[in-house]
Amino acid sequence: MILYSYATIRYHIGKALGIEFFLFVFNKAIAWSAATFLGLSLLSIKAPFPSKKTFGISSFILGFAHVSLTLILAFLGFFPNYFNTNGLSNEGVLILISGGLTILLMIFPLLASLFPEKHPKIWLKIGKFALLVNIFHPIIIGVKNWWIPGKWPLLLPPITLLSTLIYAIIVAIYWKQKKGVERTPLI
Repeated sequence: MILYSYATIRYHIGKALGIEFFLFVFNKAIAWSAATFLGLSLLSIKAPFPSKKTFGISSFILGFAHVSLTLILAFLGFFPNYFNTNGLSNEGVLILISGGLTILLMIFPLLASLFPEKHPKIWLKIGKFALLVNIFHPIIIGVKNWWIPGKWPLLLPPITLLSTLIYAIIVAIYWKQKKGVERTPLI
């Protein structure tokens, strides 16, 4: 709800997008939540926070919802910048590949989490590759809009930039945890 509130303020208020853009704005919050949960699924975090498994499964569900909503929105013509006379533009292809590959890679850790007796534990590590691939998704979509804060609605940074920064922070924490610099789990 916090991420959706941010998206609402930035897009409905800041960009003055009407109610007809509800699904478009909601989809941005869903994508941001999926990306955040995917990153959090790598970290060792103490209770009362959800487990890696809960973050991972939530990330997959939200990611699948994001893919579904994006396909509906594309069909409704919400992404004209990613199409040209021949179909998908080069940027559209990269966005599709990075997002599609992420959700496909996430299937492996999902299955290993839900059915550990049937699937190898190594599949859980494929989530790291999903995160690495997915780092490029918001960068491809939004990097062109990151550099002029004066053009940001209400001076609120783009969600793609915030998602990328969250990933950078999570990867830094993960790296510290992995290297043993921080021996105790977070929080």
